[in-house]
Amino acid sequence: MVTAAMIAQHFKATIKDHPKMKLKEFQRRCASEMHVNVTINYCYRVKKIVKEKMVGNHKEKFGLLWDYAHELRSKMTGSTIKMVVQRVIADSLTHFKRPLIGLDGCFLKCPFKNEFLTAVERDANNQMFPIAWAVVEVERTDSWGLEIAISDILPRVEHKNCVRHVFANWSERKLGK
Repeated sequence: MVTAAMIAQHFKATIKDHPKMKLKEFQRRCASEMHVNVTINYCYRVKKIVKEKMVGNHKEKFGLLWDYAHELRSKMTGSTIKMVVQRVIADSLTHFKRPLIGLDGCFLKCPFKNEFLTAVERDANNQMFPIAWAVVEVERTDSWGLEIAISDILPRVEHKNCVRHVFANWSERKLGK
């Protein structure tokens, strides 16, 4: 007898690569690849097993951030490494006195739908180094409003935006017409 765990193990990579695969398609693949006929409810249960294991992996990886911070502290004596879990408010950020700070963010491809934000600076050798980074909730003004936060915290500092993507999109539209 084929169990849900066995099917989940067989289709782990497929479900990871295609998390929105329709249950009917998954049912068809079970029949063609494993030669088993399963119900739609059984397919749902198998997909749920795989997704729960994936979320568990992400929880474990986020848990390793504390170990990473500890390792940085031990290898980079004299550096300040601070790990906190808290809501970011305007008073919680320090005022940086560097001439140029780069801010950027990217979406994390994981079940939590978070965003990775970074602040970087150039050192005396003109090399980039991270000042701070954070994993924040996506689409919440209090955690991802970079422009709002920067203008509130550093109101007299000159702000500039990188328009590379805007220009690229505009160029594609011009060429496409």
